[in-house]
Amino acid sequence: MYERFAHEYAAHAEDSAYNALYDRPAVLGLAGDVGDLAVFDAACGPGLYARELLERGARVTGCDVSPTLVDLARARCDGLADLRVHDLSEPLTWVPDGSADLVVCALALHYIDDRIGLLREFRRILTRRGAVVLSTEHPVMHWVRLGGSYFAEERVEESLNPDRDWPIRAWRRPLTAICADFRKAGFVIEELLEPRPGPEMAVRYPEDHAKLEVLPAFIAFRLVPVLA
Repeated sequence: MYERFAHEYAAHAEDSAYNALYDRPAVLGLAGDVGDLAVFDAACGPGLYARELLERGARVTGCDVSPTLVDLARARCDGLADLRVHDLSEPLTWVPDGSADLVVCALALHYIDDRIGLLREFRRILTRRGAVVLSTEHPVMHWVRLGGSYFAEERVEESLNPDRDWPIRAWRRPLTAICADFRKAGFVIEELLEPRPGPEMAVRYPEDHAKLEVLPAFIAFRLVPVLA
């Protein structure tokens, strides 16, 4: 979906309120100390998270379905991360079992039809004591924007940015359904975070800050495998 507007999105996400000052701090905060960890960046986009992870001492592998975004990510990471073109709706056959200490999946789970299958792949590639950190659109935000029933489970088509022609298809689902997928895939929630906007956003993007102080746009989780 992002391929047709990949360059525009990459420029936007680098310094936008919702990406740079809201989701990335939340996801990287849940990731914690990644020094010398093997991190798999699922749906790496233009490499903004991968670059941060590298700078924090991680060894990064990852993928994205968009060839243009993968090229941008490789350039951003100066070739220091193993980033490949791959559709997350397909198994990660090229990633060995137990090879990742951490999986990061930022703002991508809601695009996937078989979410349990993907989460099980994440569990397969994790080490025994590994974790998954992921973010997704907050279901309350979906309800406020689209109306209808909060409990609806349906695929919707809209623009990623209301001011631009960036068409996407994503799943609208309540929090109960999102969390049930984690359990079915063999994970428990170690931490749940509804991010709050920071002071830098209040200075640079005051309107966005005011909105996010009232209503969360995203929700983030740190998941750990259920150990047998």
